[in-house]
Amino acid sequence: MVLPAVIIFTLLVSLLGYEARPHAAPAQFADNAFQQVWEWTDAPVASGHAQRSWYWGPQPGNATNEPYSGAKSGTRLVQYFDKARMEINNPAGDRKSEWFVTTGLLVAEMVSGKQQVGDKQYKLLRPAEIAVGGDGLETDPDAPTYTAFRGVASLRGPGDNHAANRAGQAVTATLSRAGKVGDNPAFAYYPGAKIAAYSEALGHNIPQAMWDFLNLKGDAQRDGSLVAGQTLANWVYVMGYPITEPYWARIKVAGIYQDVLFQLFERRSLAYLPAMPKGWQVQMGNVGQHYYRWLYGGPLPSPVAVFGTPTPVPPAVPLSIDASIAPAFGPVGTPFGVAISGFRSGEDIVSWFTAPDGKASDARFNLNAGPDGTVKNLSISTLGMSPGQWAVTYHGKGSNHESIAYFLLTGGAPASTRTVTPTRAPGQTQTAIPVTSSQTPATRTPTRTAIVPPRGTPNPSATVPIVPTEPPSGLLMSVRPGYGPPDSQFAFSVRGMRNGEQVQVRFTDPTGSIVYPAGSNNGLYTATDAGTLDFTLQPSQAFPAAPLGTWLWEVHGQQTGREGVIGFTLR
Repeated sequence: MVLPAVIIFTLLVSLLGYEARPHAAPAQFADNAFQQVWEWTDAPVASGHAQRSWYWGPQPGNATNEPYSGAKSGTRLVQYFDKARMEINNPAGDRKSEWFVTTGLLVAEMVSGKQQVGDKQYKLLRPAEIAVGGDGLETDPDAPTYTAFRGVASLRGPGDNHAANRAGQAVTATLSRAGKVGDNPAFAYYPGAKIAAYSEALGHNIPQAMWDFLNLKGDAQRDGSLVAGQTLANWVYVMGYPITEPYWARIKVAGIYQDVLFQLFERRSLAYLPAMPKGWQVQMGNVGQHYYRWLYGGPLPSPVAVFGTPTPVPPAVPLSIDASIAPAFGPVGTPFGVAISGFRSGEDIVSWFTAPDGKASDARFNLNAGPDGTVKNLSISTLGMSPGQWAVTYHGKGSNHESIAYFLLTGGAPASTRTVTPTRAPGQTQTAIPVTSSQTPATRTPTRTAIVPPRGTPNPSATVPIVPTEPPSGLLMSVRPGYGPPDSQFAFSVRGMRNGEQVQVRFTDPTGSIVYPAGSNNGLYTATDAGTLDFTLQPSQAFPAAPLGTWLWEVHGQQTGREGVIGFTLR
């Protein structure tokens, strides 16, 4: 879907805080060195010569002398810009040096809640409860703030919240305003979300879109003349090192919810907005504005994030077989995302859970494998399940292939205990999967003692239960393709309805709104004589708005009561 120019303009205004049109070069720089640094990257944007996002902003902001014990005078000259702050710590230093003008570690200070007032001196301030991007907490109270990142940031040097090198993997982690880390496999489909680089300094991964931005080449300006094909910035000088992993969040931008990938660096923040036009998909956050508000603005709201909670040590969980699951562990009630592979094209797949005590129960997932033998974007609800090591097995009815995803549920007893009763097909023997663990919850480390079957085991497991939701008792649903742009054709199919029964169809868009396709009589359809329902639609035409993100398609048979839900992604 191509956004109208007026919408694009509005989105840029909202996220950046100023208009994305050419500006006359400003003159109110506090020092000529500040102007030279600004002109190199942003003068071509201000003149309209370059079509890219700002490095500093269209013009300088407030300038002042702030206390700093490391300076000879006890103060240093600083000037605020939308994106950062420029500083001169030693006016007598070499003005030709790249480091004559420095930029403050503004993001690290706001995340930690400590203002640096000397080389090794800090002043404790109120938490920086300011949204890192978007319309702000006033209209988007769920947007993540600087304090939301405190629990995942490297604030105490190397080794603190250190992440493993995940080069080539996609970023699917999410972060809420409360600082809770989640996972949404659907975000893997965004092209710029694959990890392209790893910063050894503090141990953090950098996604492709942001890495390309950090190493961007283009037209720069020096002494009033344009210089083509230049590396626009030494990214360590401009950004500092990354202090967090990249995290997705759904925020409002000009009143419209968007998927945005954020990553915080010592000096600045970056945001990747896949829905934005080329040249503006990666933008620097308004860190300078936010920091100035933090120091000199009015009262800020209380943080939602809980501080001081240690990062949990991942427990040992068996490796999944022809499956991926994220996260691998979490408290009861945590949703888990699963992708499976290795099946025949289009074959029927049934599934079951294996509980910590080895008992099997129907998982109520009835699926069709895709043309490549995979199924992605599955979501598992763990509400009401008991703590311990679980497995979810997906069994191909034609190939006998099985994908198994293991996960661990932690925490105390759930609010309601899920009772699972083992069932078996005639002639089958129920076989438990032995699990050993310590009795102390704080050190519970389950260990799988059974032999892990080879990848793509050709024989069905002895724990296969009778799956009561198989047709004719349940539904088989599919959406093809599983993801695509809003102007592409999606095919929806359901099997297992009563012949000719009325079927209620509804869609839930990424904002949580329930919508019905245009011309569908509020989503009322009729199954065929074979109990099937098939239709195609183009989201950009079927719905008044088709926002990017994960959608849900739900069906309900009005006579049989049979129902099901399946997801797909617009990107």
